[in-house]
Order: sequence, then C-alpha cells, then structure tokens
Amino acid sequence: MHSDEPHFNNHNTSLKHRHLIKFLITILIILMLISIPLGWFIYRLNKPIATEGKSLIIEVKPNSTAKLLVQKLYENHFIDSKFIIENYIKYKGLANQLKAGVYQIQPGETAINLVDRIVKGDVLIAAFRIIEGTNIYQVKQKLSQAPYLHYKAKDWTVISNQYPNAEGLLLADTYYYNAGSDAKPLLLNANKKLLAVLNSNWEKRSSALPYKTPYELLIAASIIEKETSLPSERRIISGIVVNRIKKRMPLQMDPTVIYALGPTFSGKLGHHNLDFDSPYNTYLYRGLPPTPIAMVGRDAIEAAAQPQISNYLYFVAKGDGSHIFSATYEEQKQAIARYMNKENQ
Repeated sequence: MHSDEPHFNNHNTSLKHRHLIKFLITILIILMLISIPLGWFIYRLNKPIATEGKSLIIEVKPNSTAKLLVQKLYENHFIDSKFIIENYIKYKGLANQLKAGVYQIQPGETAINLVDRIVKGDVLIAAFRIIEGTNIYQVKQKLSQAPYLHYKAKDWTVISNQYPNAEGLLLADTYYYNAGSDAKPLLLNANKKLLAVLNSNWEKRSSALPYKTPYELLIAASIIEKETSLPSERRIISGIVVNRIKKRMPLQMDPTVIYALGPTFSGKLGHHNLDFDSPYNTYLYRGLPPTPIAMVGRDAIEAAAQPQISNYLYFVAKGDGSHIFSATYEEQKQAIARYMNKENQ
C-alpha cells in the first residue's frame, strides 16, 4: 500500500512559499507607496528657492504667523507648494519661534534652510555711514532713505535731551544694523561712541585750551572738520581757533555762516551773506557758535584737543584743498590777493 503523506507535505510547502512571496510583494508595494510620496516630500523640502541666480529679500513682520510667512513665500513665487513648508514647520514645532526681521535669500538656498535661519534670527546686516562734516539735516535725510531701517523723527530725542539740539552728537563712522530694526539703537550707538572719544580727549586735552566743557571742544572740532579735510592742517587750524578766542577776535569762519543760512543754501558764500544775523555767524558774534555745525570724526576731536601752538591768526584757501596761514592781517591780505589773482588767470 502506497502512502500519500510525502506528496501532501510537498504541496503544503509550496503553498507556504506562495503565501510568503505574496506577503513580500505586498510589503514591497506598501513600501513603494510610502517611499514615493516621502521621496517627493523630501525632494520638495530640499528644492532650491527660485531666485534666478539673484539674492532676494523677504521681511518677516513682528508677530507674523507661520501661515503668513508661508503665504508670503508662495505669493513671491519662492515656493510652489504651501503644504510642504507648512507641514515642515508644524512637524518641527517652529510656528512660535519665527524672528521678525529682513532676510536675504541666497541663490541655491532651500526653503527649510530659510525657515531655520528665520528661527535663529539670522537677519540681513546693513551698513550706515555718517560722513565727516555732514550736518544733521543730511544725516536725517540719509536715515529716512536707509534700506530696511525704521526711522522716525522723534528717535533723536534719546540723545538730544541735554543739549540745544542733536547736531554734532554722532561720531562720523560706519555703523551696522539688523535690517528691519529701528533707528534708535543706531543713534544711541553713534552717540555713545562720540561721547567716549570726546571725553577721552577732554581728559588729556592741552592746557592751552580756552574751552570750559567737552561740548565746547566738540563745537570747535566741528569747525575744524568743515574748514579742512587735510590731516596736516587740522591742528594748525585748531590753534588759530584758540588764538582768536583768546584775543577776543571773532572767529570769522565761513562754514559757520553757511550753517546759519540753513540746509537750503547752495552756491558760493558772498560778502552780503556775512551780514546774516544769527548766533552761528562768527563774523558778527565773538566766540564759538551755540552748537556744533556738523558731525565729526575722531581726528577732528583730537585736533581740537591738541592744537598746534603758533602765532597764526588767519588762513585762506589756495584752491587745491590746502590753505596758506598768516600771523598778521597784512600777510593775510597779500595771501588773498595772490590766490585771487591765480583764480582769475
């Protein structure tokens, strides 16, 4: 009698193999169904923002929500799907960590990298330069035009409360600020630097100075700043200012008259302008003007604090940016005649 048991076992084994293969195929299909959208999701997350090779700017307003940020990215065509980035922010728990400011999008940067930088507050840094010899009117105009700087006229009150006005109270230098920030911290920083330089030079000032306060030293420095741009002349002109004050002579410095005429004045100063009645007109009033007439740099303050001792009382422009200095009025008249003749030739 023949047994059928071995045949049954072979059939059972074959059936098990078929079930295993079906199971593996099913798992493979499921994995493929999962991996395809997952791969697509990862690809879209790491897709560079469409910048067309340029650096682009996006500003995140204070209290901006993740939804508003994603909407702005979408509206500016920086991303082509809101779903991807919204879910990334939600998954990472970043919705309440977004920092306000202006951000620069670099070519090749991905949206998730940008979001991570916004969370860190890695904002665009901008520069603001105060040029030696510029006055407060010019600085105000420049502040109002500075990119991504929130400037208000009342910002000046933080530095000018103890003085007649804010003229001269910022050190001429380059300052850096977070794009999208207020102007007030910038003004405070520039004023702090000015006071540090001014007070340091006041402490080691020449004993020959007639000035009673650091503020008077600053006023003198502003006149020096406007009178010459040559380092070799600053201390000489500083000495002339000191000599004329000590002799109770009017300073007769043209830049003070130009300042008195106001920001709308342009052109060459004429003799008729010298009669303009203003406390800034050092042809009419002896001593220093009531405030500085410009923003100054370190060198002008140092020159004001350490004048060159001489008997000079006068100087006249040579027409090339430099000056000729004289001790007497006769010498001054000769110098004026000489350089006026050169101009007329």
